Amino acid sequence: MLTFREVTPQDAERVHQLYLASPHYFGLIGTHIPNLTEVEREVYLAALDPRRTLVFLCNGEQELGYLDYKMDYPQAGDVTINLLLLTEKNQSKGYGRDAVRTLEAQLKTSTRAKRILASVYGQNPQAVRFWKNLGYTFAIDARPIMEWYAKPLEVTA
Repeated sequence: MLTFREVTPQDAERVHQLYLASPHYFGLIGTHIPNLTEVEREVYLAALDPRRTLVFLCNGEQELGYLDYKMDYPQAGDVTINLLLLTEKNQSKGYGRDAVRTLEAQLKTSTRAKRILASVYGQNPQAVRFWKNLGYTFAIDARPIMEWYAKPLEVTA
């Protein structure tokens, strides 16, 4: 069963290890793998933003990946998934789908979120297929940097 565990600034090294285990993703989006100092800064800044949440994607004690999302961005009622990253050995096993479904279920019962957006960086047809298969549709064109896909949430209180 996939669970979420909050990331704190003290977890930056573990986040960095997940990045190191995912080199294909960074190559696909045309950037270097962030070094530890960059990851420490990113995790620290996220902790200062009350709208932003970073979680490890876990199967028991094993950390399979990482999820970064922001509430009320870009508009009130929106939730934007900035990064859904599974290490390469944990891809294509249903964990990404489970992570998105878990997040959607949490948001439906605990927030006033009306829509989830997923950002897809660079040319990433695999990610586009992933989001479309989960019911997300093209929403915002910010090419060549990224595209955004969206899905409305039906809130159940």
